[in-house]
Amino acid sequence: MDEQFTVDSDSKAEWAINQIKEQYTERDRLIKVCDEQIEIYNLKKEEYQKKCEDKTSYLKSMLQQYFATVEHKSTKTQESYELPSGKLRLKYPKEKFKIDDSKLLEWLKDNARIEYIETKVSPKWGEFKKAVAVVGNKVVTEEGQVVEGVAVEMTEPEFVVEV
Repeated sequence: MDEQFTVDSDSKAEWAINQIKEQYTERDRLIKVCDEQIEIYNLKKEEYQKKCEDKTSYLKSMLQQYFATVEHKSTKTQESYELPSGKLRLKYPKEKFKIDDSKLLEWLKDNARIEYIETKVSPKWGEFKKAVAVVGNKVVTEEGQVVEGVAVEMTEPEFVVEV
């Protein structure tokens, strides 16, 4: 009959912790190797992208010059010219906004444009939490009043081995 290993002494607990440390060390080593390989492949990807860009940029510039010589369709956002193997497109520039919220907010206040100011009201849960208690699965105030809008879920206990 095989006896199953049990941790029933400090010596065996120490052995178990050392086994866990060894597994963590091996895991970290393997992860480091994977991270190094990922870095190598990311560099290769960048190299392939640059090589492709270098090989196609001249042809793209020639197509752009050709595009300027032919009659093409125009819409509000772009111009295009269709060929059997693909499309040549000239996309018009788009507006890009960089917004400094604090300066814009100040300007809107100063210029009486409050209809464009959003006011957000939200509970200060971090502060309110200090003033309440959990009773069963309810949150109650110091006076015993049940607080609505807050549900309590208990998590499972978690056993952690620190190494």
